[in-house]
Amino acid sequence: MFHGEDNNSGELLISFLIGGIVGAGLALLFAPYSGRKLRGKIADMAEDAGDKASGYARQVRDKVL
Repeated sequence: MFHGEDNNSGELLISFLIGGIVGAGLALLFAPYSGRKLRGKIADMAEDAGDKASGYARQVRDKVL
């Protein structure tokens, strides 16, 4: 479906997303927060990750189209 540079952009996007998710998970595991604060931070991080993923997906879509 994708050729050359377009395919590399998709792989790079996926790599960044996976790296972000792993990094966020490790940060949460080692963070010294109470349960309520931790749940709030998880919700905030999930919202931020969703916003970033949507932005990256839009950029990739615009490049492909």
